[in-house]
Amino acid sequence: MKIFPFRLAAAAAAAFLFACSSVPAGKTGWWSVYFTRPDNPRLCALQGPRTALVRAIDSASSSLSGAFFQINSREITEALVRAKKRGIAVRIVTDGDYYDSPMVSRLISAGIEVVPDKRRAFMHNKFAVIDGASVWTGSFNATDNCSMKNDNNAIMIRSPELAAIYLDEFDEMFTARIFGNRKNPGPFPWLGSRYHVNIGGTDINCYFAPEDDVERIILKRLAKARTSIHFMAFSFTSNAIGEMMIRKHREGVRVAGIFEKRGSGSRMCQYRKMVVEGLPVRLDRNIHAMHHKVIVIDGERLITGSYNFTRNADRKNDENILIIDNREIASEYLKEFGRLYGR
Repeated sequence: MKIFPFRLAAAAAAAFLFACSSVPAGKTGWWSVYFTRPDNPRLCALQGPRTALVRAIDSASSSLSGAFFQINSREITEALVRAKKRGIAVRIVTDGDYYDSPMVSRLISAGIEVVPDKRRAFMHNKFAVIDGASVWTGSFNATDNCSMKNDNNAIMIRSPELAAIYLDEFDEMFTARIFGNRKNPGPFPWLGSRYHVNIGGTDINCYFAPEDDVERIILKRLAKARTSIHFMAFSFTSNAIGEMMIRKHREGVRVAGIFEKRGSGSRMCQYRKMVVEGLPVRLDRNIHAMHHKVIVIDGERLITGSYNFTRNADRKNDENILIIDNREIASEYLKEFGRLYGR
């Protein structure tokens, strides 16, 4: 993962703020959170992740590096083209299955270099680094469905230190053409690895699959849960994570969750097992998809990113997660949980 030198960015870029946000930035101004609202198309179009990402791209002053599983949103594509035309260094990584799509062809014709992951496994990330100072990530794909039909989340964090970590991961894919590596290169790979930043007293850890053994990291955080675990899962087939949640339920921790209904009847899905064990879990009612990959622990620790709770996410795909210890941020995701759970 971390095979490129640590980067520093201009302090002025770290103060980058969104002009439009479905959730106002935190009190210290270093984060913003966005959720889609498929039940309210007007609100979704005005204040959802697509609008926020377009405005972030339009506000870039020097560089944008994006690892997007799929790109078919014309609004996002044209924002990237505008950035290229005004001299911004735009670099894109995408999954090979979508490399020949019309919107990717549009980027290439505009002079933007796009590097595909041609493996059978997915380059499943949905992150961008803007001006070496801000990180955008979450469950949101740069597509029309994820913009207007599916339930999704995105978070923007302004931190040159965090941006440097994500840039190292991006360059591993874009420059070195390394995808899906199970471990970092070299005899002492951990020496070059960076996972942790602290912003105004908030601890943030970021990890990348498959090299960081993300399932093990999630299990350790779940094991520390004292009072509650809430989750929203597009795909949840990890037996280890499911068993840990059931164990915490038996210990008296409140465990509640929402499963995407598609695939919920499969043999590997943890939904039926949890129902039998008496956990208050529900199937989502969005006629399209509930695409979140979120866990909130004790109302103060958020896990979010591109990582589905599956074997492929853990062992084959390129993925990323953030673990954020911040009650204010976690509460916004709990509000989204409550909205969908009540639906």
